[in-house]
Amino acid sequence: MNEMITANIALDILSIILSLIPVAYTLSNRRYKQKSNRYFLGVATSNIFMITGDLADWLIRDTSDLYAKTTLIVFSSLFYVASAFVLYFFARYISEYLKLNKRSKRLCMGFVSVLCCIQIIFSIISPFTGSVFYVADTGYQRGNLFIISQLIPLFCYILFTVLIVIYRKKLSPREVGFFLLYIFVPLGSGAVQMFLRGVAVVNISVSLALLFILVNIQFEHEITMKRQEKELADLHIDIMLSQIQPHFLYNVLTGIRSLCDTEPERAGEAIGAFSKFLRSNMESLTNRAPILFEQELEHTRSYLYLEKQRFGDKLNVIYEIDAVHFSIPSLTLQPIAENAVRHGIMKKENGGTITISSRETEYAFMIKVTDDGVGFNTENTESSDRIHLGISNVKNRLKAVCGGTLEIQSRPQIGTTVTMFIPKEG
Repeated sequence: MNEMITANIALDILSIILSLIPVAYTLSNRRYKQKSNRYFLGVATSNIFMITGDLADWLIRDTSDLYAKTTLIVFSSLFYVASAFVLYFFARYISEYLKLNKRSKRLCMGFVSVLCCIQIIFSIISPFTGSVFYVADTGYQRGNLFIISQLIPLFCYILFTVLIVIYRKKLSPREVGFFLLYIFVPLGSGAVQMFLRGVAVVNISVSLALLFILVNIQFEHEITMKRQEKELADLHIDIMLSQIQPHFLYNVLTGIRSLCDTEPERAGEAIGAFSKFLRSNMESLTNRAPILFEQELEHTRSYLYLEKQRFGDKLNVIYEIDAVHFSIPSLTLQPIAENAVRHGIMKKENGGTITISSRETEYAFMIKVTDDGVGFNTENTESSDRIHLGISNVKNRLKAVCGGTLEIQSRPQIGTTVTMFIPKEG
């Protein structure tokens, strides 16, 4: 009997050590900033508390002393409360991982939350009622309603299995395998432990299952990073080519040529602006890291200056810059300004005005490009894609490089506003 107790204590200690690995992983390099990783951290942390509660059952064998009895009661309650949080955080994790819609997520979390609350309530009242467990002079004992503590995880795991089956098309075969391992390994070990009181296999199985999920996260992270690296390289080239279009080069050079005869000084300024514009575009081919907003703003100024030379009073530009001390991916502001000129202002008979503004909020930096051009119907997908050629690239780059977002608001004949949010934690 003593050997069995020693073996179970060793298994619980090993389980805690294994659970610390995913905790360390999610805390390192600020990985917990990602929502799904935070839920995964909650699962791993709750599991450690659950094992700690179970460990007391094996360490405290003599509860004739009031202090020892009270300690065991507290830790036994901790075990059941923590097990509820393991289920809750995993439900959060799988909902986020599968990208459930609002209705499905609400139903899923509502069901799991009710079950977890029942588990927590019974965990708290059991020391007084002996329903799920009680502590006698001989130690921890199962109560008459112990089956409730086993059915609640069973119902939750059934729900998780149903979700994986329904959303299996969103997952790779490897991901399906890892999730099913996480579900059925603890479920099977729980069935074993329910009938064999002296064998503590649930904790080690849950800890191993967490490692299965960790391996999946790491694999998925590496695959995602490689895919994003390739996409970013392709987007750099695509955006670069879209910015240096032959007709634009031709129009700029033609305009400079005409200025050389009539206004040599303005021609020199235009050549300087054109040189800066080309240099910024060339540098973006080799620079994948975010650049200072001031650099991107200067690049946009050069572009708009050249367009101003071409269109004269038909194009007016207003700058309302309140924040500059942050970074953004290169070639993000300029393409949006170009779309405002080409598809907004210049399609209006009398031209119009572009306003570029930036300001700092509590959690992000906001950049806004507003024009009073012809606008468009945002519900018309075909029109939107045609008018805002290249903006989808900007949106994807913002998300991939710094976790930023881009929003478009437009009304026909009123104008268009494009707003970018650059999170400070990005």
